[in-house]
Amino acid sequence: MLGGTGQIGRAVAPRLAEDGWEVVVASRSGSLPGALAELGVRAAQVDRDVGDELEAAIGDGVDVLVDVVAFTREHGEQLNRLAGHVGSVVTISSASVYADDAGRTLDEAESIETFPRFPVPIPETQRTVAPSDETYSTQKSALEQELLAGPLPVTILRPCAIHGPGSELPRELYFVKRMLDRRCVVVLVSNGENRFHTTSAANLAELVRLAAASPAKRVVNGGDPDPPSVLEIGRAIAAALGHEFEEVLVPETGYERRELSNPWAVPFPLLVDMGLAGRELGYRPVTTYADAVGETCDWLVEEGAHRDWSGTYLGRYFDYAAEDALLAQR
Repeated sequence: MLGGTGQIGRAVAPRLAEDGWEVVVASRSGSLPGALAELGVRAAQVDRDVGDELEAAIGDGVDVLVDVVAFTREHGEQLNRLAGHVGSVVTISSASVYADDAGRTLDEAESIETFPRFPVPIPETQRTVAPSDETYSTQKSALEQELLAGPLPVTILRPCAIHGPGSELPRELYFVKRMLDRRCVVVLVSNGENRFHTTSAANLAELVRLAAASPAKRVVNGGDPDPPSVLEIGRAIAAALGHEFEEVLVPETGYERRELSNPWAVPFPLLVDMGLAGRELGYRPVTTYADAVGETCDWLVEEGAHRDWSGTYLGRYFDYAAEDALLAQR
């Protein structure tokens, strides 16, 4: 598995090991997170961008290569060159590759007017952004097209707002940090009704497990059952941490009140269709958002003691002045 030390890999590796696979986690550090070694998972130090390190690690061949860190067309070309040495590939793309019927995309959305209006839910047949090197989503689209045109059986998974321990950009921090900062009130735009489909790392790992056991060329969405609204997300996190927030609901969207926005504040629903996953892979979710988020919260409480996200896009959500100004008017 390429990239087994982050949020997705640390969920996928044990799922595969418990299913009877001999798992090797390849990463630049060559380290193993958590208790993976106790499950028989082995580590390999591999930098895919250095010479033939990936090819050397593949050696005589592997049955399945799970690649959770492929981002570009070049990565797709690299994987295709492994044909004959790799039985099949499972890789992670993103639901951000979708474009609406008018061509509007998440990458280009700067206002309510330019935000895409997707079908609810979004099927895998929905049009996608044009491939290019310009943005994260266009690069993922280029990766997908390269692999789908290549010689290998490949399952491309399109998750949404992934949650789980080990995230570099954990959306749940929006609520957890407020708890750590002893904030008793939380302000939610769109009356907290926004629905941005969540994807548990555990559910994504189950999709990987099923795809690894059933090689084919396919694209499959990834999302939690009964995706929660932002209001429900906040309540699930508060319940997991034994905290209570007073909820102040603001009718304007996050685009109208950017200073009060949050990481799930889409003005129109972004929900993916999970029917194909069930029909194609026999997928059944292994957890719900409410049941899974507690582990993420516990990890964030520990991380919050020594980690600073102010230099990331999440930093904009913790300037409390706008919230305090709103609350002072009540």
